[in-house]
Amino acid sequence: MKKLFTLTFLLMSYCLTIAQDNCNNYWPAISPDGQYIYFSSDRHGGDYEIYRTDIDGTSNLMRLTNSSGNKFYPSVSPDGLLIAFQHGDYNSSAEIYIMNNDGSNLTQLTNNNVYDGYPNFSSGWSKIVFAAWDDSNYPEIFEMGIDGSERTQLTNEPGAFWQSAPIYNPSATKIYFTVGFNADNHYVMMDLDGSNWVDITPPNTFGYAESGLQFNSDGSKIIFYTSEYLGYDNGMDIVIADADGSNWIKITNSTDGEYYYVAFSHPDNGKVYYSYWPGGTGKWSTNKMNLDGSDPEKISNCSALGINDEYDNQQKLIFPNPSNGIISVDFDDEFVLEIYDLTGSLLLKANTKQIDISYLNIGIYTVLLRDADNKLVKSEKLLKN
Repeated sequence: MKKLFTLTFLLMSYCLTIAQDNCNNYWPAISPDGQYIYFSSDRHGGDYEIYRTDIDGTSNLMRLTNSSGNKFYPSVSPDGLLIAFQHGDYNSSAEIYIMNNDGSNLTQLTNNNVYDGYPNFSSGWSKIVFAAWDDSNYPEIFEMGIDGSERTQLTNEPGAFWQSAPIYNPSATKIYFTVGFNADNHYVMMDLDGSNWVDITPPNTFGYAESGLQFNSDGSKIIFYTSEYLGYDNGMDIVIADADGSNWIKITNSTDGEYYYVAFSHPDNGKVYYSYWPGGTGKWSTNKMNLDGSDPEKISNCSALGINDEYDNQQKLIFPNPSNGIISVDFDDEFVLEIYDLTGSLLLKANTKQIDISYLNIGIYTVLLRDADNKLVKSEKLLKN
């Protein structure tokens, strides 16, 4: 039986006081040393890619992937050197990839016509647990080596039951995962061979579900999000509990369809990092707050510029600069030119030698030029007068 403690304060909905983002920043994962945040974002105007920033959420932005298809659920190995993630949406084209923490040595681990996704490393980082279809379109829990070998199915429930969102506890002695139908999942714990299921959160009725579970560093606490308080499609809140599922502490108070998602607790700096969606036409942002839910703060932005976007600025990319009309591009090979405002919003994309910017407002813009392989070649500031 869960014991519920609701904090006496109410969190203010800060989404009304911040500037509206024009991109999504989703599913933050914190490196074991607490130095970096890995996350999915569509800030470059296309598919979701995997990015890395310093722990403040904005400094030293690195774009780690750059290809067609969405990339979700980054998971960091215990030594912080490897990143596993799901490439593709929830369908038969989804596969699991692994790469170094700087985006190098990208390797595909699964390759079949069933869903494979939501990977998480074991503490010894020799295994990855993940969700996948077997002979039906309902997920089960699987395990494999970090090289994709020894794919092993651990659960095999009949009918339309979902087994998903798996994660090892820090000692890698148990696997936690959600069980249920599509909108009534709850967490259970099992042995590494798939036996001895134990409820961690109580079974739910339709519309009440938990997911996104993570552990603190010593494995004594879990943090997850739940619709326990609002019901189906009305919002999600974040809860901290003991590892056996007891002593719930709800640290958010969702209202009006707000969603507090996937939370990572970092006890060393006393913070919880999470995804937040205000509902409606809003965008996902990366946020942090204290372990008791106080002082929520948005820490993401939509800048498309990072430390891997370096360039040789000796030769001018565009001329004239400043300009109030037509600009010319000084580049002989195939290219795509992008113009961003200072908030990181993409305003223009073109591949012609002459481009009309007369309709832009007076101000300073960032111009990026990419080659035929979409690699950044040059960048400079443009003054529109």
